[in-house]
Amino acid sequence: MSDYDNRRWSHLKKILERSSPFCHPDFEPGTGILDFLQNACRILVVGAGGLGCELLKDLAMMGFGDVHVIDMDTIDLSNLNRQFLFRKKDVNSSKAEVAARFINKRVPTCRVTPHHCKIQDKSEDFYRQFHFIVCGLDSVVARRWINGMVVSLLSYDENQQLDNSTVIPLIDGGTEGFKGNVRVILPGITPCIDCTLDLFPPQVSCLF
Repeated sequence: MSDYDNRRWSHLKKILERSSPFCHPDFEPGTGILDFLQNACRILVVGAGGLGCELLKDLAMMGFGDVHVIDMDTIDLSNLNRQFLFRKKDVNSSKAEVAARFINKRVPTCRVTPHHCKIQDKSEDFYRQFHFIVCGLDSVVARRWINGMVVSLLSYDENQQLDNSTVIPLIDGGTEGFKGNVRVILPGITPCIDCTLDLFPPQVSCLF
């Protein structure tokens, strides 16, 4: 690693290469973690809207090198006040493609691959390739579909013991007014989205 790279990632290395009383008990600090994030870890961001733009920027700046983003929507003029990866010239273009192009240009250490389609258009093999999935969705229906997909990918042995290598962590985030929330779901281990539907506020449909 060059002197420039050492300086650039120095703050991140402080977190990844040494222990802390705030770390999870199972966390093992080491010099190979940053290399894994940059060269081996594959992450999927679902949604390239207000939360998705922030996620893509943060993941790129944190050193993740292989990021995919999936979104079926196109950019609307009303998106520009909060979805900062887009410009007026991008209106009517694919959110996923424009966001990926912006990050790839600004952060050369990160390769973002866009998928302009519905989440239902992708197969189990597509979702199985990721180390974890981050959701920036505003739909409970879409959250439940992604949740069902990662649960369906779980494998159990003949004694009904979970094969932990088939667990793809699902990080779900959302906003409600000026409040935000995030939680980590480990399929087959922790309560999933379908288990906790009562935690979501009532869905409101705008009629204007």
